[in-house]
Amino acid sequence: MKFMKQSPLQRFRTSLLSRYVLIIATALVFIPVLMPASFLASWAVNRMLILGEQEEYQLPYGSAHDLEKMWHEQAHALAGALPEEIDARLTELKAKYPDASLFWVDGEGSTQLQLPVQTELPEQWSAEDTIAFMKSGFNADPYTVVALIGGSQEAQQGFMVFELPRSYLTPQGRPSDSRFYGLFMALIFGIFILLSYVFFRGIRRRLLRLEAAMTRVGENGLPSPTDEGRPDEIGRLEQAFNRMVHQLEEGRQRERKEEELRKNLIANLSHDLRTPLTVLGSHLYSMGKEPLSPQGRQSLSLMEAKLTDLDHLIDHLLSYNLLTSGKYALSIELQDVHRIVRESAAAWYPVWEKTGMAVDISLPEEPLRWTVDTQGFRRVLDNLFQNVVRHAGSGEYVGIHTARWKGRAALIIADHGPGLNAASTAKGAGLGLAIVELLLREMGLRLDAESSTEGTRFVIYPAS
Repeated sequence: MKFMKQSPLQRFRTSLLSRYVLIIATALVFIPVLMPASFLASWAVNRMLILGEQEEYQLPYGSAHDLEKMWHEQAHALAGALPEEIDARLTELKAKYPDASLFWVDGEGSTQLQLPVQTELPEQWSAEDTIAFMKSGFNADPYTVVALIGGSQEAQQGFMVFELPRSYLTPQGRPSDSRFYGLFMALIFGIFILLSYVFFRGIRRRLLRLEAAMTRVGENGLPSPTDEGRPDEIGRLEQAFNRMVHQLEEGRQRERKEEELRKNLIANLSHDLRTPLTVLGSHLYSMGKEPLSPQGRQSLSLMEAKLTDLDHLIDHLLSYNLLTSGKYALSIELQDVHRIVRESAAAWYPVWEKTGMAVDISLPEEPLRWTVDTQGFRRVLDNLFQNVVRHAGSGEYVGIHTARWKGRAALIIADHGPGLNAASTAKGAGLGLAIVELLLREMGLRLDAESSTEGTRFVIYPAS
């Protein structure tokens, strides 16, 4: 799936930001509508639930107005009644209103019958007590009604009090008309949360899929392309990732073709150069048998040296070509490296002596056993020794010894030359060291080089 180039407006319309802003804007726009709609829905549900069940929600003792009217009527009916008659009437009313508290005070201010007994009531009432009691009962809980016995004209008989918890003056068991309002609001908020969750879960799933594609390596050693989704920011990222993978694949294919072409070119050139070099070598050998002037002898010697250098360079090219293509044959076995180094150094000793180099070889008697290929390790030593002669001959020193390096036994080849970064007229040193590193890697060894203007140290040690 390929995305066409989009205009800024199209990008905004398909972006993740615009989609989430749309969700928030929709929520904000509908809040003024949804809040009253939720209240109406709550009211309608409550009406439906209580329809046909009105009797279940009736007040058990009637309304406050009904109670106040009843209590005054009862007080008026007790005009001129004896205390025993008042007690009997209050007892009857207590049976009718079992959740209420009843008591009466006579004309002398003495507390009479209490149903039930209330210890906080004074035994003898003063005017201040009466006023404080009536003030505390105004709009308080319990609901309190005070009536003069016999009516206002018969105040000398005292007063009687009716108290009832206000919970009995509201519909018992009847749900509030707004009990579902919070539920509807929570439902709306939950829908918004759900939409946000679905939105971000989709983003997360696509990012995880892209992450998996980035970390999953195919047979060619490159990440695998991923499926492209919507044309938003993540979709454009997926498109860019797939384009990068395709470019890497094309680059890898070009690299393989160029590498194959280079290897074939090196192999063909090396083989093609062998024949003319052999012919030139034979003719130079024949010319050496002829009578030549001293200047001719000098020129002949220089040509032979350069021909030898060219032969070594071709040999390096062939070896490098075989190593990089994995066709260099090695027979790796457990060997005494000290023995190989001593034999190789003995072969190079006349060369060092001829160039006037001081040779410092310090190897212990006990063997140093590494898993190496004998000929390959000799090739490594020859390249390093040749490097010393060609590039560090001015130092007139070559040292070979063993030491601990990074916690392992290591072989060290040192010189006092100008260093690896110094300019040199001899060519092929870089290729020779590259061959050394490739050979050592094949044998499970590593090469570290420490170089300065005072000399160079090559350290060979096991990789693990």
